[in-house]
Amino acid sequence: MDKILADLLQRQKAGLKAEATALIEAADKDNGGTLTAEQDARVKAITGDIATIDAQVAAAQVVAETPEAAVARVRQEVADVTAACALAGKPEKAADFIKAATPLPQVVASLQAERAAGVTEVNPRNPGKQGGKEDAAAIEAGWNAAADKVNAQFGIKRG
Repeated sequence: MDKILADLLQRQKAGLKAEATALIEAADKDNGGTLTAEQDARVKAITGDIATIDAQVAAAQVVAETPEAAVARVRQEVADVTAACALAGKPEKAADFIKAATPLPQVVASLQAERAAGVTEVNPRNPGKQGGKEDAAAIEAGWNAAADKVNAQFGIKRG
């Protein structure tokens, strides 16, 4: 908010407070502290005006996010969601989470719940990928081929 505008609002607020004080002092002097209906209505209006001024000053003091800061924030959110999906072995889900503007904690919770519910056997050669009997057979065949190759180098036969 411009300093000049803030100063004008503060001056207006001070003037309203002075008017309310004068009304209350007049009521004390003339009516023994009892406000007339007209005075009471004016004091209530002044109180509302002061609240409005306070709200305007408070709203103006909130620092708006610059376009550059907004771009940086969104890029970071996209990077965080993409990284979480990649770490969970589900990079294909990142686009859906990003399009839906899903907050990162919710993304992580969803990925954890999915992983906990769906997979009991995990392929150790490709973390995050569900292992199956075909994968287990391929792994076993790979180990056997490696063992046969080393055994052949040393002249050892499998029995």
